[in-house]
Amino acid sequence: MDILYIGIGAIIVISFIAIYVIAKMVGTEKLVGRAILSFSLLLAFVGGGVYVYLGGNPFTKEEVEEVITEEKPYVVKANDQVTYFPTFSEAVAFSRSLGSPVPVYFFETLAWDETNDIPSTIIQVPLILQLPELARGSEVTSLTMLLNYAGVKVRKLELAALIRKDQTPLSRDGERIFYGHPNDGFVGNIYSTNQPGIGVFHKPILELAENFLPEKMVDMTGAEFEDILHPIHQGIPVWALIHTQFRTLPESSFQKIVTPSGEIEVTPYQHAVLITGFDERYVYFNDPTSKEVNRPILKEQFKAAWQQMGSQAISYVK
Repeated sequence: MDILYIGIGAIIVISFIAIYVIAKMVGTEKLVGRAILSFSLLLAFVGGGVYVYLGGNPFTKEEVEEVITEEKPYVVKANDQVTYFPTFSEAVAFSRSLGSPVPVYFFETLAWDETNDIPSTIIQVPLILQLPELARGSEVTSLTMLLNYAGVKVRKLELAALIRKDQTPLSRDGERIFYGHPNDGFVGNIYSTNQPGIGVFHKPILELAENFLPEKMVDMTGAEFEDILHPIHQGIPVWALIHTQFRTLPESSFQKIVTPSGEIEVTPYQHAVLITGFDERYVYFNDPTSKEVNRPILKEQFKAAWQQMGSQAISYVK
């Protein structure tokens, strides 16, 4: 933006020169010269004051905040420069590319920092089971645990009613299957497996969570597995989409469906859990279908299931 100021200044100077030349031709150069000098001093004084007040930035503070909030909330500060990113994964990847990674902020709150340490404790999140009310409700039940731990008083049945739905009906045309897209809303029946259904991906879950924790929810989808574990260091659990087999599933476990948003592959093994801790070998999580709190599983097995389901994860900042 400094270049913009230089360009405007150049235009003003050229205009003044042209006015002075015309004035000289008609014999009024002294009067016009004094007027130009006075105006230049006034312009320099006012313009300089505004520039300093805005910290060298032509945008007002409100405009800057609006740009960051709506478009690029992830911030990396390095080498006297501030760079904004629309996604967590892009910001972390950029930070790592610097050679010496620097922290990533979500607005002004720390969202990620490189560390090889192991958390000293496993987060004690009260376990909530999805059954018997929500036969296909692992995603909203895991979100309920996350929100409750963040201090939000909400029940799983409330979230089940509020989650955005994709009402696209299930239909077939020969071997082709037509249905809704889990990123457009919950697909199928959340209450009973006697009715068809798939579940929901991270986008509607994130959207729902933001109603309760506005400007605090962090979408870590697409990041490296090790990076989505960062909130654990801050005592914050992580919602993750996996499948129930905890290994790399064969292609036969997935089925192609055609949705209004494009063709995707889905599996009946889709599941969501809440990560509560990890160490060198294990990931610990609350599974809404198991009564075991902080259930352990080998880290590589969990990672394989998570990556195969699209590397989807969300958390929040305090």
